[in-house]
Amino acid sequence: MSKESLYPARRRAEMLEFLRERGQASIHELSAEFGVSEDTVRRDVDILATQGSVDRTHGGVTISPDDRLNTVIPFVKRIDAQAAAKDAIARAAAALIDEGQSVIINGGTTTLALAKYLATKRGITVVTNNLPLPQELYSRGVREIYVLGGSYRLRSQVTIGPVALSDGTGKPRSIHADWAIIGVGGVSDEGTVWTSSLPEAGMMRAMMDCASQTLLLADSSKFGKREFAEVADLSAATTLITEQRPSESLYDFAAEVGARIIVTSELPDLLPSQL
Repeated sequence: MSKESLYPARRRAEMLEFLRERGQASIHELSAEFGVSEDTVRRDVDILATQGSVDRTHGGVTISPDDRLNTVIPFVKRIDAQAAAKDAIARAAAALIDEGQSVIINGGTTTLALAKYLATKRGITVVTNNLPLPQELYSRGVREIYVLGGSYRLRSQVTIGPVALSDGTGKPRSIHADWAIIGVGGVSDEGTVWTSSLPEAGMMRAMMDCASQTLLLADSSKFGKREFAEVADLSAATTLITEQRPSESLYDFAAEVGARIIVTSELPDLLPSQL
């Protein structure tokens, strides 16, 4: 569906999401982004301002201070949600990483939980768009940390951009890693993997394409769930790690495409030799 054909309520929801990512925009920018007239944008902005989500400025609009505060809360809350499950999943994922290997890690609280377990490794190279992650990594366990550039998403605390790094001259270079470690927003019973943002879905798939093997991390609250954007299906992954046994249909699909499912509750000691 093109943006100009969106229902007004959905257009305003996407406009608010756009503003939350950008912080501010001009009426002209919003008109071009959503393919509607500037008068339509002004009406949408007036409604959003009445709701307290945005503030009007001369020729533009900014996200309101109250809404900006609220955009941070969901990430903080997600850290506590399913905390024990995320910890077990992260521990199991770290057990599969060998010393000296390179990993690409995406955003999210499940992948953030991985940081303390990477401290047990030596010589790990980490590439990530997960902005809280570098400060959580112990330097004694990590050789190098690279942060991918791009636009900043406040609510999820990630960058969105190309999966490439500068060589120091300003020229982007493709990269390759031993593992992509990808936290996902949903896993359907049919084996498709989902996230809430289309640009983020593209970046997650690019991370997977840059790695020899992919670990998907999903606690059981993600099962049977489809979000806005499809990332891939289990055929693109090596292993899915979760804390509870998923549906038989998901198991059957994983077996069909050769993807392994590790259930941490069935490996209570989480010994590397068991994985």
